[in-house]
Amino acid sequence: MTAVTGSEFKGIRPASGALWVTGWHCLKSETAITEYLVESDGVDPRKISVGKKKRRILDALINAPMYCASPVRLSHYIMLLREESGLNIETEWFRNDPRTGRERFGVYVLKDKVTRYDQNGGQS
Repeated sequence: MTAVTGSEFKGIRPASGALWVTGWHCLKSETAITEYLVESDGVDPRKISVGKKKRRILDALINAPMYCASPVRLSHYIMLLREESGLNIETEWFRNDPRTGRERFGVYVLKDKVTRYDQNGGQS
């Protein structure tokens, strides 16, 4: 279920609300191992358990897309979520503002429906 990271440009800017992570303080601080229900197209729903920094990244992705560029090594945890947890996280590429001199930038987008379970076994 590893996402294919394409090189096709999606446009000039991502949808509003994409998270720009400048430090771990930008993410929720909960790190305890938590269960999630993952629903993917064409696959039976399954549960995964995620904790520590991977949980912080996943919780953020559930709420909004996330810019790839970050001083906190997001790509390492995105790769782990893709490979170890089998999550479909795509990198969408956008053309950058010509004033900056950069050609493109990426945004991570969670394509699966992921729901966190609460302590009583229900979805929250």
